Amino acid sequence: MVPGGLLERAGELARIDGLLAAVRAGRGGVLVVTGPAGIGKTALLTEAGQRAARPGMRVLAGRGGELEGGFSFGVARQLFEPLLAGAAPAEREALLAGAARRALIALGDEAGAAPPEAGNEPLFTVVHGLYWLVVNASAAGPVLVVVDDLHWADQASLRFLLYLADRLAGLPVALVLSWRAAEPGAGADRLARLEQIAAGSVVPLPPLSPPAVRELLAEEFGTAPAERFAGACHAVTGGNPFLLRELAASLRTDGIGPGEEAADQVAALGPRSVARAVALRVARLGPDAGELARAAAIMGDGAQLRHAAALAAVALADAAAAADELAGIGVFEPGTPLRFVHPIVRTAVHDDIPEASRGLRHAEAARLLAADGADLDAVCAHLLVCEPAGSREVVERLRMAAARALARGGAESAAAYLRRALAETADVSLRGELLAELGWAEKVVDDPAAAEHLRESLRLAGDPAVRAAIAPGLAELLLLAGQWDAGTAVIRSALTDLTGRDMRAGEPGRAALTRLQAWWAGLAAYDPDLVAEFDSRLGELRTAARGPDATSRMLAGLLAGVLAWRGERGAGVLGLIDHALDQDRLLARLDSDPLMAAQALFAPVFLDELGRTEALADQLLALSRSRGSVIGLVIATCMRAAAYARHGDLVGAETEVRAVIEIAVEHGMTFAVPSALYFGADALIERPELADVAALAGAIALPPDFARTASGAMLAEIRGRLALAEADFGRARAELQAAAGTYEALHLLNPGTCWRSALALAVAAEDPGQALRLADGELAVARRAGLPRPTGIALRTRGMLVGGNRGLRDLRAATEMLAASGARLEHARALVELGAALRRANQRTAAREPLRAGLDLAHRCGAVRLAERARAELLTAGAKPRRAVLTGLEALTASERRVAELAAAGMSNPEIAQALFVTLSTVEGHLRHAYRKLSIGSRAELSAALRAAAPDTAPPPRRRQKTTVPP
Repeated sequence: MVPGGLLERAGELARIDGLLAAVRAGRGGVLVVTGPAGIGKTALLTEAGQRAARPGMRVLAGRGGELEGGFSFGVARQLFEPLLAGAAPAEREALLAGAARRALIALGDEAGAAPPEAGNEPLFTVVHGLYWLVVNASAAGPVLVVVDDLHWADQASLRFLLYLADRLAGLPVALVLSWRAAEPGAGADRLARLEQIAAGSVVPLPPLSPPAVRELLAEEFGTAPAERFAGACHAVTGGNPFLLRELAASLRTDGIGPGEEAADQVAALGPRSVARAVALRVARLGPDAGELARAAAIMGDGAQLRHAAALAAVALADAAAAADELAGIGVFEPGTPLRFVHPIVRTAVHDDIPEASRGLRHAEAARLLAADGADLDAVCAHLLVCEPAGSREVVERLRMAAARALARGGAESAAAYLRRALAETADVSLRGELLAELGWAEKVVDDPAAAEHLRESLRLAGDPAVRAAIAPGLAELLLLAGQWDAGTAVIRSALTDLTGRDMRAGEPGRAALTRLQAWWAGLAAYDPDLVAEFDSRLGELRTAARGPDATSRMLAGLLAGVLAWRGERGAGVLGLIDHALDQDRLLARLDSDPLMAAQALFAPVFLDELGRTEALADQLLALSRSRGSVIGLVIATCMRAAAYARHGDLVGAETEVRAVIEIAVEHGMTFAVPSALYFGADALIERPELADVAALAGAIALPPDFARTASGAMLAEIRGRLALAEADFGRARAELQAAAGTYEALHLLNPGTCWRSALALAVAAEDPGQALRLADGELAVARRAGLPRPTGIALRTRGMLVGGNRGLRDLRAATEMLAASGARLEHARALVELGAALRRANQRTAAREPLRAGLDLAHRCGAVRLAERARAELLTAGAKPRRAVLTGLEALTASERRVAELAAAGMSNPEIAQALFVTLSTVEGHLRHAYRKLSIGSRAELSAALRAAAPDTAPPPRRRQKTTVPP
């Protein structure tokens, strides 16, 4: 027997000691203990906690319960509520610093941390907050998180533990978990994933060997057992320690000792159930003890004596005496609240109650707890396992519990409560409401049933205003599943139902109508089959967008995005943007309808209002980091990628594009990837380091109904521009012509997008006339809009097409125009094209100056391919350009640069990790690599090193300059 009274567990305890030693050295890890019921998992985890606590390690402990699988973050609350309750005010603030404060949502402290907007975000926000609560707790010293019986844990807590387990590297945190092997349950997939993370640290507990069985029996009987007796006990129990102890207790009760003559009696018992043994022992105590044991089994572990006594219909004093007697025979643990000595015993007593009677008793337990003001989860745990009785009160109680669970980020619990509520009622209107609520909860956890439940709720809803409230959620699900036409049909149908109804401002139906209009506009404006209808209703939509409410402002933002992409400028579109932003309140509301809100945020990009784009992106980044909003982070980062690319900072654009893709893939937001590719296209073209990202453009296959929309055109344009850069003119022509057809059908003709110049170069060899018409058309539109960057690009394109002296005049005008525009990359391209044209005109000496300037500027922009071309042209022109030396900054990966810049800005490692949603060890690793590449030794040197290594990529101040532009 090893210390702690555990038989044949020396190897397992050595694994625990090794894990604890690693954690004390700052290396986190996971240990998973599995095995059947009674094999000794709980004893091993208890010993692990004691070994950690003895030298002062902080231990956070929790345990799954049979009736607690529906509790939202029930296990997490066991882990953290005692931690926060026992902390002094200063320590509590340190524990809840930064993102950890969002953990209070899961713990039921909505006052401490107001829950985020409705949507998918609470799932991540809360789990991320709990993770940082563990990280903050580990700042004071190593932490052991130990959770027993994880097969009974609630799904939200499982989500958190999985998130934590995957991020332990470099943290002084150990995670020791146990669950029953092959136990079916809703969390089986997550348990399997935990096993994968634990890899070689999964410890299945074996049964006891015959010698260990003899040792245990000697302890139970106080004397050495006979050989045959021990062998019979081993055969009957399979070496299961708990079953052995139960067998010994039953034999002692029957007056049977461990002698040779008892071996045949043990063998004759066969695998007699624990239930029968426990029932016999309890029956000898009298009816009060039996009723109390059954009541405690119904109430679940940790039942209050008064509740169990009331359910058993036993006087409180008699119940107290019976509880002591049950503890004396090894059924209950001593004392209160009432706890069984092992879940096997509780299950045995519970399952011995006739099934019909069990349901009635659980219903009565729910009534007792509700009357006593018990927590909703505790009440609903019983409602989940009792038969429906058609009670409206039960339905409302389950709905309340579901709403609270959803607000806490426990969408799985909310869905379970709502499914049970559906079973409780046949009322059609009520079922429609419940199906809508269930669909919302299932949508949050990506349950495939969500769409069908929302469809059914839509069918049952009699009020068009109610259908209008349901439709956008269903449409969003369908769109994200690639069903453009189906999503559009849902919005159109709901909108038709409301058309013509007289609704006053401020009515819920009015807000629903305006939200539907925004959704419909956001689909119709980008669908060639619907755009004519959108155009015919544009005046009506503008009027609806003037309202002061949030839905009207959302519509204004949608219209601003559409009209900006179409190229409309002036007070009209700028007014829509200002109205939508609502003095930046839109940023705070972004989570409720992110796909719509993003339209307003990208409008300044299409208008070349890059200063405003960057300011909005910075505000949204700060807000998203403080709230743990992943979708906000993705949108803001994509906006920054667009601004960097248009300024000509391609290293910065690469950093942001990679960040969008990494975050989007990790968090199931791959719908954002095409936008990141589109706005970062120049970086994909000019930087070979982004070849893996550029390959995504060809790998993404849109469903046919999506491919015909603006989304399909964006992807086609990206593929076409990449093909053009590779001189694959056939593919470039096909892709860009496909994109052009859609853009023209949708009137997306903003000259700032410059797709006509790209198409002109692609078709030049095949149809020079069309190419020139495209370039002239883009130049005319850009001039009318007064946009220097697209004007310069169109001039450069026309200069390349026409050649000769006229072409040189266009190229010189392009360089002058772009020099004043702040578009460094486009200026560099114009300089290189001018130098190349001069070289081809045999003006080799004159060619060298623009080529040298273009090479220098391309290098400063991080435009690797353009710089290579400029260098090759210089060599052909007879010059000897120096090869650029790779600076430390250029050697940094995108992730290393992102972390280094945040550190240089004064953020601590935990703050950086929270801002980027990565682990502390990831931040520390990136900083180590950055220090080495920048040849520095400390954080204090970082800011100066980045400044010294950075090329001058900041845009020059905008200035008005007289420029001679050819007609």
